[in-house]
Amino acid sequence: MNRTRNRPELGWDWGHTWSTVDVNRQPVSTLLSSVFGGYRFTLPKLQLQRGTAYIGAASRLRRLVKELLLPHGQKTNFKVAVIGGSISWGQFTSKRGETDWFSTFTRWMISAFPRANITGRNGCTPGVPTPYMIMCLELSLDPDVDLVIMEYTLNDGLDSVLFGNRVVQDMERLVRRVLALPSRPAVVLLQVPSFGMASYRGGHPKNNETPPDAYAHFYETSEDAQVAISQYYDVPYLSLRTALYRLAAHKSVPGFLWEDVFVDHHPGDHGHKVMADLMVHLLQRTAVGLLIEPYGAPDAEAAAEALPEPMYDGNTAPNTTMCLVGDAFRSQLVSAHGFAWVNEGTAAKPKPGYVATQPGSRLRLRVDTDRSSLGSPPGERVALYLHHLRSYQHMGTAALRCVSGCTCSEVRVDAHIKDRVSQVYLVKMEVSQSAACEVEVEVLPDSRSGEHKFKVSGLVVAERAGDQSDAMERISGDNKAFGLRQHNGDDEQGASSAKPVEPEAVTSGGTAGGDDARAGGTAGDTHA
Repeated sequence: MNRTRNRPELGWDWGHTWSTVDVNRQPVSTLLSSVFGGYRFTLPKLQLQRGTAYIGAASRLRRLVKELLLPHGQKTNFKVAVIGGSISWGQFTSKRGETDWFSTFTRWMISAFPRANITGRNGCTPGVPTPYMIMCLELSLDPDVDLVIMEYTLNDGLDSVLFGNRVVQDMERLVRRVLALPSRPAVVLLQVPSFGMASYRGGHPKNNETPPDAYAHFYETSEDAQVAISQYYDVPYLSLRTALYRLAAHKSVPGFLWEDVFVDHHPGDHGHKVMADLMVHLLQRTAVGLLIEPYGAPDAEAAAEALPEPMYDGNTAPNTTMCLVGDAFRSQLVSAHGFAWVNEGTAAKPKPGYVATQPGSRLRLRVDTDRSSLGSPPGERVALYLHHLRSYQHMGTAALRCVSGCTCSEVRVDAHIKDRVSQVYLVKMEVSQSAACEVEVEVLPDSRSGEHKFKVSGLVVAERAGDQSDAMERISGDNKAFGLRQHNGDDEQGASSAKPVEPEAVTSGGTAGGDDARAGGTAGDTHA
């Protein structure tokens, strides 16, 4: 879109700024020549500082930048990832994989740290909130990731309560899950304006419709409440809202008006460049900080510390995989009679699952539905969602039931639909809590298509029991299509795209594609 295009005419760089600053009689511009050379910012310096809302000690980030500057031993390969919604996924950018902020930032990292081998992975899933990623983190992040940027402000919505804030509690559990990964990655929160903030008050010449378009005040966001998470866990926090508000709302600076930066509530290319500016500036500041205050034993001790107790009592993150597809799903198999594991896709876009074509076929799976360790009362039931294919041809019906270790009501599924599409759906089972809950899928003789195909490709177990298990309902829900498209590259860029655009990852080898090209994809991702 032309009005939100990149603005190279606004670009600036550090020039000779750092050539007059010496550390041990050497100019910073020489010591960090690759870090400061070549990148041109769009956002003015003062706004870069405003948008850097919280840095803290940043012990894990300091460790990472030190290792990037001076790779040693076996640590020469580094993984950078982003998880979030449609903004960081790249919706409304002109070329996702090139003009979105994460791709711009990753390209800069490759040039800034030439001794390191850097791979970027976009693990975002449009339209889903934090609770989805709490459950399905393994689909979007590698366990050995080194830096994770998280962007969920828009998708998580608002909660006006200061104490006991739902959004903050959800985000705390996700931050804990990521910080607890085996690689102990650095984490950065990148917050974006909430819905209606990148707009004008009703009655403004640019918002004079009746009724007026949505408008949100500066304070109408969850990001301020989430500052407590940054401070509690020493996680840096960047704010696109704070970086832009003075320019767009107070001073009406040409080139930084809301309509220059945002297509709707999604930023365009110009807005994505500003987001990249914030990340680049954060790492540059961290690099300079290492020269002035070298990484030492206190940093190493803090970076290696175990997580503290949750900020909110009992707000413990789950430590088991809950979103099971591919090999993780196959590992739940107890027995299969008439069902076979079949990949109905390609090597590049696999669509595997257990497939049966005859009535009487039975598939039995064992799954852990015990949520007592997370504070769920033992009597409350847990929502279990089974991924299954529905299509306009060949499909039959099946019964889903609990057969051992747990109880539930039988659920029947008709996989034949009228629409001429083939799509993964979810069906919900309310099961009792059990460390070894066995459920069975039986293909029935009934069929509206005249055939009996039934395909099961994965399952999701709710994070918590009872009323707290509403995350999947907010995302998709019982008997609704479930979008795994963003996890295997099948989805399109958005309303502004005329054709599908593959999510791409940039690697230091100068290539894009492969497994990392699929946003959040793994070899076992399923969509049929």
